[in-house]
Amino acid sequence: MTGFQNLHTHTTYCDGALPPEEMVKAAISKGLTSLGFSEHSYVPFDIHYSMGFEETQNYIRDVNALKEKYDGIIDVFLGLEQDYYSTNVPDGLDYIIGTLHYTYAGGELASADVGKPQQKALIDRLFGGDFYTFTDDYYNTFSKIAKKTKADIIGHFDLVTKYNAGSYFFDESNPRYLDAAISAMDEILKDCNLFEINTGAMYRLGKAEPYPSPYLLKHLKSRGGEVILSSDSHNADSLGYMFSEMVQLLKAYGFNHIKRLTKSGFISVDI
Repeated sequence: MTGFQNLHTHTTYCDGALPPEEMVKAAISKGLTSLGFSEHSYVPFDIHYSMGFEETQNYIRDVNALKEKYDGIIDVFLGLEQDYYSTNVPDGLDYIIGTLHYTYAGGELASADVGKPQQKALIDRLFGGDFYTFTDDYYNTFSKIAKKTKADIIGHFDLVTKYNAGSYFFDESNPRYLDAAISAMDEILKDCNLFEINTGAMYRLGKAEPYPSPYLLKHLKSRGGEVILSSDSHNADSLGYMFSEMVQLLKAYGFNHIKRLTKSGFISVDI
């Protein structure tokens, strides 16, 4: 995996397993050229995995210190995974990953990332057991993510498929689902054309495909979208997970380059 970069990285500031410096050391040992941190920004209704104001300031301080300490060894970048419902977003970031983890239904919060049994209970209670109604609502909200967050990168676009192995909740080839996803992607592309190829669920759950799925990835290519590799890492072992395989997948769908963040901004790198 020598020469790769990962900008979607979590630490003990949120739901990661290691402090920031240990993740930097792991990235160096794996041959990554640069590492970006992207902790979850504050959301008022879920303080267990997102950062509060004081934690955010400490996070910024620590990552900026690591930039200086490892200058000339590995490039370190300061980012944030900003949910659609985030508030109190700080200044001075190198990049923002725009994501959506929740929707509202009947005045209640519906998460797309709570585990299979919990998610089934949510869909049964809030959407009458109709997962397509949930995905309609999810993508309708997600379609506004770029305008809302000013994201540089769109993160785990089809997160609603995380626990859908074997079509457990719904058929991902169903036109209703695909129409909602493609409509959201097209709307996002008006303001942000860079989507991450996220292998996080492949590492943690054995998911067969990255986000976005190959079908959506093909649509992204047809609309002129661009891609950046991401392992959505929460521990050292997952850094750069299956990046070489993702390069081959991208080539199969006609991509000839990926994006990479440098100190001068995003550049294109041939694959």
